[in-house]
Amino acid sequence: MISRYLMTLAVMVLVVTCVASYLPFATNSRVLSGKTLDETLHFEFTSDAGNNRYYEIDGDQAQLLQSEIEVRSEGAPRVVAARTEVTPQRVSWSENRTNYTAPGAAMTVQLRWDTAADSANGSRGIIYLSFPQGRKFTLRSGAYQKDDAGRYVISEVRTYRSSFQLGLARFAFALAVGLPFGIVLQAIGWAFVLKGEKRSRLQQLLPQSGLPQTFFPDPIAEWSTWLLILGIVTLTATVVAGIGVFGGFMSSVLATTVYVIVGIGVAIAGLVTYLSRNRLLTIRVGQDGLSYARGRENQQWTNAAWTDILSMTPKSKTYKGNTTHWMEIEFQDNRKKLKIGQSIGNYGSLCNLLLKMKAQS
Repeated sequence: MISRYLMTLAVMVLVVTCVASYLPFATNSRVLSGKTLDETLHFEFTSDAGNNRYYEIDGDQAQLLQSEIEVRSEGAPRVVAARTEVTPQRVSWSENRTNYTAPGAAMTVQLRWDTAADSANGSRGIIYLSFPQGRKFTLRSGAYQKDDAGRYVISEVRTYRSSFQLGLARFAFALAVGLPFGIVLQAIGWAFVLKGEKRSRLQQLLPQSGLPQTFFPDPIAEWSTWLLILGIVTLTATVVAGIGVFGGFMSSVLATTVYVIVGIGVAIAGLVTYLSRNRLLTIRVGQDGLSYARGRENQQWTNAAWTDILSMTPKSKTYKGNTTHWMEIEFQDNRKKLKIGQSIGNYGSLCNLLLKMKAQS
């Protein structure tokens, strides 16, 4: 089961990564040495006056900004030509869960850039926007990353001298997208696999009559826990990766953030799955009492005669329309109460049998 899961996961991540490596965020940042690229970039920005106030940008100021806003490069890439068009408009954005609208402008940049033909493998560089001095300008939309120097970086470039090396570099870079999307997509598909696996395992259990009877935990309980937690946490990473994909610019910060989130998701899912697996409960009901054990393997059974049981109480709790049921068993010797969750197989039959045997004791 584990080997099949890992194999299908690897295939899904591989497929998504291969597709992602041909998308603009990878092809416009991992390039052959000497290659020329043409891009059309769109941004929105405001001219900030402080204290949540913003300068109005009229037609004359927009014309002036078109000549003053520059596209510059550092390192491997070189700007060949850049034409900027600025149009006054109202700009909307969200910050700290608050929506804002203020006067500003839309900006379209027609950009042509290249790299030197003799650029070494892995040569790095950036392309960034340079706003005029004297006022504070803030980008409100578009694909960019603000670096430590306060520059709006619109592309992080690396160059490669052969198509093979370029392909490997794009694949490695696109893995920041393939990994989270692959995990989420594989989790969705694996849910149907687990459904069939559960049905198959339950059919293998022999029908029981008389006593003793054994009630087993959900045969896919730990798998469900793993997929649910990993999928929820990784879903956040897909949002981060999606920003780079649909914006056409995956920064090193975004890529690192994706790997950190996925790593956290794997750690949390692994820990919770391990703990939940060790807490899985198996119940055996006999004529003289009941026995119970935790975990899947190396089970250590605890016995309790019917006369050792102080009470059996069916309980339930409703939250947002969903009701959870469990049976709580209290013992005469003050040992820890036993809680039997409804996830155990044939929970209803188990509860009825327990109450019946206790009443007869």
